[in-house]
Amino acid sequence: MKRYRNIVRGDVIYVTLDQHPKSSVQSGSRPCIVVSNNKNNQNATTYNVLPCTGKIKENPVHVRILPRDVKGYFERESDILAEQIVTVDERKIIAKVGHILENSEIMHSMNRALIKQLSLETEIKAMAELMARGEAEHAKEN
Repeated sequence: MKRYRNIVRGDVIYVTLDQHPKSSVQSGSRPCIVVSNNKNNQNATTYNVLPCTGKIKENPVHVRILPRDVKGYFERESDILAEQIVTVDERKIIAKVGHILENSEIMHSMNRALIKQLSLETEIKAMAELMARGEAEHAKEN
């Protein structure tokens, strides 16, 4: 039976991550942002999350987040680490503390950081061109 039935994309959850001593990989209990899709979130017992850190660094795939960006609780200014996508079991979730709205600038920035991290720019451009051609052909038919 699922412990957290209502986890959705954009939720801020505290998670116990595995320990990675003497490395840059995030570990311990920390806030994470849920990035897995809602169909997965409704049916699975695992979630894809991006950990946050209070150690601010300039990195093209980090997204700065402030407490005011979160509906609910968020302790302090942090970076969302799009290069450290983690799959967590629901049993590792300590608490759900907030939510980032889907149409917010933070969510858009996080999506762009994920696209950059996963090198999906070319694929997205190709899909957009295909969609534009399809819309143009549909307009010709009408």
